[in-house]
Amino acid sequence: MYAIGKVSEGIVLICQDCGHIELVSQFDVHIGSQRTQAAQAMQLHSLVMHNVPLLRSIPKNYGVMEQW
Repeated sequence: MYAIGKVSEGIVLICQDCGHIELVSQFDVHIGSQRTQAAQAMQLHSLVMHNVPLLRSIPKNYGVMEQW
C-alpha cells in the first residue's frame, strides 16, 4: 500500500513498506492523468519489490442501493 502526501515539489505517493516515492508531476500530462500514472507506477513497484498483488477497485459483490 501507499500513502499520498504533499511536498514543495507537488503531490507524492509514498510506499509504506520501504519509503519509495513517485512524484506525480514527473509523469507526462499529454498521455493522461499524472496521478493515475503515478498510482500505476506505485502499484507496479509494490508488485515487483514487495510481491503485493495489484489493487482492485471493483468490488466482487455488488449491493443494491436504496433509492433516494
